[in-house]
Amino acid sequence: MAPTRPRALWIEDGARSELSHLSGPVLYDGRIELVLAEDLTTAVEYILAEEFDAVVVDVRLPPGDDPYWKELHRKAGRDKVHAELGLQLLRWLLRPAAGSSLPGPPAWMSPKRVAVFSVDCRTEILHLLEELGIEVVQQKRADLPDTILRDLIDRLLEQRGS
Repeated sequence: MAPTRPRALWIEDGARSELSHLSGPVLYDGRIELVLAEDLTTAVEYILAEEFDAVVVDVRLPPGDDPYWKELHRKAGRDKVHAELGLQLLRWLLRPAAGSSLPGPPAWMSPKRVAVFSVDCRTEILHLLEELGIEVVQQKRADLPDTILRDLIDRLLEQRGS
């Protein structure tokens, strides 16, 4: 039986269209199975159903259909920039609060499996990511190579010793 490829989940609302040039190198390389989630509802469904070796998260994400994420989005004025639902996802995954209506995060989840890839890399966000134990962070910029997503996933796999 052939060894299974590492699996990566990329949570990015523009993953299929705007940023296809970033997923192309991952898919072309063939070493990593890439799964895309374009909203929080879909991302949580994947995370609860499957194990991933790497999870790459954007800070600015739409809620999807789940009432929990929709309510957080509504409270933030229905603005994904201010809602920062990606950060809310990371808090749930890495520091779940007692009494949350969300199920507990899966046992496989750890900061060593998570990278943040976002336009938003303000000092406050970097501080929170540090508190959560997330070490792989990349700000989106126009001058990044097309291989940046593959490089982020590779860093996570190396960090975990895969």
